Amino acid sequence: MKVLLTGAAGFIGFHVANALLARGDEVVGVDNLNAYYEVALKDARLAKLTAQKGFAFERADISDKDAMFALATKHPDVTHVVHLAAQAGVRHSLTDPYTYVTSNVMGQVVMLELARKFAKFEHFVYASSSSVYGGNTKLPFSIDDETEQPNSLYAATKKADELIGHTYAHLYELPATGLRFFTVYGPWGRPDMAAFLFTRAILAGEP
Repeated sequence: MKVLLTGAAGFIGFHVANALLARGDEVVGVDNLNAYYEVALKDARLAKLTAQKGFAFERADISDKDAMFALATKHPDVTHVVHLAAQAGVRHSLTDPYTYVTSNVMGQVVMLELARKFAKFEHFVYASSSSVYGGNTKLPFSIDDETEQPNSLYAATKKADELIGHTYAHLYELPATGLRFFTVYGPWGRPDMAAFLFTRAILAGEP
């Protein structure tokens, strides 16, 4: 199959791309390489991917409708979309709401509309977030738990993504699956995540 993967230079996107390529799929990786954290790390991930057979990279912003729709012409045989690109981080969403709504909500609409343009399209997978559980105090969490009380703008954008994805699945019979990621860590991970921050502090003898 041929997969259009957004956020390809990101932590999760990088590992998903590697897994898809390892099993013989073609991957069109999309990323805008923004400076939310070190671009050098994103470039290093991309270098690993571009060295592999079956990977093509397109630098584009998911909220740019014209740029993304051009990919339907350039890569008409895409069968699956894995949409992982987003403006991440709860704290920063409080200081830059416009960027979060543009990237996370408009980006979701653009990607769903793009999926509809592929003649042999089969499935749309996108990143939601555990933040949608908001004020829910029930543990452990379940996919059936209340998600109507987001505690941040970031959480609200991810809840909006789920509603939009559900609507497209209903209106256009477009198979869509949302993944509510909790804290994700591992090799090539984001340096601003707690696991890395705590480890650095321990090694440096800092509180």
